[in-house]
Amino acid sequence: MSNRLVSVLAVLLATASCGYPKSGAVPGPISPTTEASAASRWPGATPESLRNGRELFEAKCNDCHGHPDVKAIAEDKWPGIVKRMGGKAKLTEVQTQDVLHFVLAARSDTTAK
Repeated sequence: MSNRLVSVLAVLLATASCGYPKSGAVPGPISPTTEASAASRWPGATPESLRNGRELFEAKCNDCHGHPDVKAIAEDKWPGIVKRMGGKAKLTEVQTQDVLHFVLAARSDTTAK
């Protein structure tokens, strides 16, 4: 391969990996008000499961890419994203649901940073 082709491929790969997913800080713990809202929205969502979802998000999502900005991606996209990424991260179905509920709760929690 020519040096020029290698350079072009390197730039394309670097450009393709930038910006998706948009990186962001791991949201902080979910507020008690948002925990209550999550529990009514998703039966089985508890403060413990939301904390577990946050811990998994923090531990696993940075393995292959930066932590995604949870507010930069539309809510209706998250179930598919979390299912796909949960499979890659070898999460159980319960762990995947915990991460999804955390992400969706964090999107609506104005106190989560």
